[in-house]
Order: sequence, then C-alpha cells, then structure tokens
Amino acid sequence: MKKQIEQLSAYEPGLSPRALKESYGIEGELHKLASNENLYGPSPKVNEAIQAHLDELQYYPETGSPLIKEAISKQLNVDPARILFGAGLDEVILMISRAVLTPGDNIVTSEMTFGQYYHNAIVEAANVVQVPLQNGGFDLEGILSEIDEDTKLVWLCNPNNPTGTYFTHEALSNFLDHVPSHVPVIIDEAYVEFVTADDFPDTLALQQQHANAFLLRTFSKAYGLAGMRIGYVIAPKEAIEKYNIIRPPFNVGRLSEYAALAAFEDQAYLSSIRTRNAEEREKFFELAQSNHFYPSQTNFVFVKTDKPQVLYEALLKVGCITRAFPNGVRITIGFPEQNAAMREVLETFEF
Repeated sequence: MKKQIEQLSAYEPGLSPRALKESYGIEGELHKLASNENLYGPSPKVNEAIQAHLDELQYYPETGSPLIKEAISKQLNVDPARILFGAGLDEVILMISRAVLTPGDNIVTSEMTFGQYYHNAIVEAANVVQVPLQNGGFDLEGILSEIDEDTKLVWLCNPNNPTGTYFTHEALSNFLDHVPSHVPVIIDEAYVEFVTADDFPDTLALQQQHANAFLLRTFSKAYGLAGMRIGYVIAPKEAIEKYNIIRPPFNVGRLSEYAALAAFEDQAYLSSIRTRNAEEREKFFELAQSNHFYPSQTNFVFVKTDKPQVLYEALLKVGCITRAFPNGVRITIGFPEQNAAMREVLETFEF
C-alpha cells in the first residue's frame, strides 16, 4: 500500500435513522438533513425517462455520455470536446488529481472546504496548502500568495461547502488575472443552481478569457440526482483528452445519463426548486440568532457554535439529522415543517 494512505481514512457516513433512534432513544420519524440533498427529488420527467429505458440494463452505456454532453453543450454554448463526465464530482476530482499530480507537487485550497480535494492529493503523494477562511469564505488573496512553482492545481469551492458562502464575479476575475496561466484553477460550483445572488461569478464567461479556469458542476444537488452519480468538468480540450485516459470506459451508467438528460431539460422544475429553497433559506436569516450563521447561497445553513454536539442533539430530538463540525452545525434546508422545527430549536439555543 502507498504509505500516504495511512494518514487517510475511508469515508464514513453518519449513523442511519434507525441507529440514531436506538442510540438516542428517539421515537417517531427522523429526517435526514445532513448531506445537502434536494429533498423534493428530481423532475417527474426523470422517473419517466428511467422507466422508458429499463429494458437496456444488459448493455454497457455509451462511453463519454454523449446525449447529456450534447444537451449541455448546446445550452451552455460549450464545445462538447471540452466536457467530461464522472460518477459524481468525486470521480471527476479523482480523475483530475490522478492525471495531474505527482509526488511532491502542491495543491492550494482553503481550510474547511470539500474534503476530496485534500484526500485525492494525499493519495497522489502531493502536498496540500490550506489557507484559512475569512469570515467563512475563501481568502482569494491568501490563496494567491501561496501559489508557487510547485503548485499544480488550485481548488476553489463556490459556494463553499460546508459554510455556504461565495465570492463574487469581480473577485474571481481579479484572482484569475493574477494566477499564472499554466496553473489550473478548478472552480467547483456544485451548488450553483441554488444561487440567487446577482454578483455570483459567470464562470463560463471568465473561461473565455482564462484558459486555466476549469468548471465543475453536478446533478447531485439541485437536480436531485445524488443517487445516480453524475457530474462534469468543463475545461480546455487538451486537458479533457488527458483526463479521458484516466476515465474508466463506462463510468457513468445508462440510467444515470438518461436521468441527467431529463432533469437538465426540465429547467422550469429546476427554477421552482431554486425558488422554494430561497424562500425557506430566507426564513432562517430572519431569526434574531442569524448573526451566528454564515451567509448562504446554497441549500444549507452553517450555524456557528462552540457547542456543536449539543446543537446537533437538540435538532435530533425534533426529528432532524444534521451534520456537526468542530465549530458548528450544517443544516440542510428541508421541507417547511422540518425547517420550522429546526428554527424553533435555534430560537432558544444558548450559543
């Protein structure tokens, strides 16, 4: 085994609702609000698409996901040769890391962001430079100052997971202006479909000016397809050609592609999800206790507290499974009745 693997551990999901009920002696229903899933689920057209193709399960998928690739290419006005799909963004991050990093290389990212950037760098025996957050957000100037001749990848998560914060178009544009052109800047926009802020980056437009700006997006969050595992990167054709060498030949299943295509084509449903989420998100920030929250442009709220386990258990008692971190609790925005129950807890919690 690679020695560096010894400092990592396999991903461990939280306890199941059944196990939590037994552990805490909870009666009644528990709602999973720990993984930032879209609880409303995907467009109804997704189920129709899956049903229509159930007789194809004996066949391998078409390699490269050509149907959804063509749809995204047309909608976003991007050359299909610049798009690569993976079994969720986890696999896309793995492919990029494996294709680029060699022992002793550096990646630069932030502390308290999506852990797969770090995880895959360590697997490849690369070094990880993590810049502290500023008020829950990426410190782009700090990241810029850490880029040197050993830097092979820069990872930005916008909006950031787990804090929900974002940096603006102007901030990203200025950052890209100062990054050496040979250093890829990977911009992970897994939650972009939930964003309502007017000054959020138009990364596709910035890619026309900066060839080293790579864009990640997924169908796991707002599109409601976390269980189907499909995400993608938009990057220069030359980079995609190399990543394709790493990509397993049939990495995205047939039903996943059909589901993604149906979801992507139903933009009216996606818009309704964005609206519902924004309305429920705003109710959290109307609380007097919202000064303990990081501002969010996602489908979750990060609550800052030095008593995260106490808050986690208080939310559990009202039937809501959330995610505790060392400095707070991340709450996935659920259905109105679940959100109301969590807000009642927050209103009386002693921070």
